[in-house]
Amino acid sequence: MRVVYKNMVVHPQTVQKAHQATCAAAKQQKFLGFYHAFWEKGFGAYSQSRDPSKLGEENILAIAKELGMDPARFKTDMDSQDCVGFVNADMQELQKFKVSGTPAFFINGKFVGGALPKEGFKQIIDQQLKVAEASGVSAADYYNKEIMGKGEKAFKSAAPAPH
Repeated sequence: MRVVYKNMVVHPQTVQKAHQATCAAAKQQKFLGFYHAFWEKGFGAYSQSRDPSKLGEENILAIAKELGMDPARFKTDMDSQDCVGFVNADMQELQKFKVSGTPAFFINGKFVGGALPKEGFKQIIDQQLKVAEASGVSAADYYNKEIMGKGEKAFKSAAPAPH
């Protein structure tokens, strides 16, 4: 299974910095840790309190520091044209596939929009596993040969995180 995160900035006035912060975290090899921490201590806390400071730069920097990142480097990277460009490139790529909101998923090239319970994902994944197994293509080669190779979707999912 391959999971690829793309930045979809739905409310730029509120969360643009948070998206740029994921880029900055990736530069310190802390993307996933930051992503999960921000969802809990930023977005999750905001959802409960409606306190906009939970989404703000001060809280973003505090989360980065808690995760052991170099705060000065993190702030510089977060504000850099590199991270602004990285987020914008994700947005442009998502527009190609008519993604206009979150959550949005592609499972073997098939668009799944909106939130689903785990069982819904399990059913889709199980069905796609049956298709993959019936194809005769090895599991290691299936995605590249059958999805990417046949033009189902052309996400740049193998791109490395920014340095």
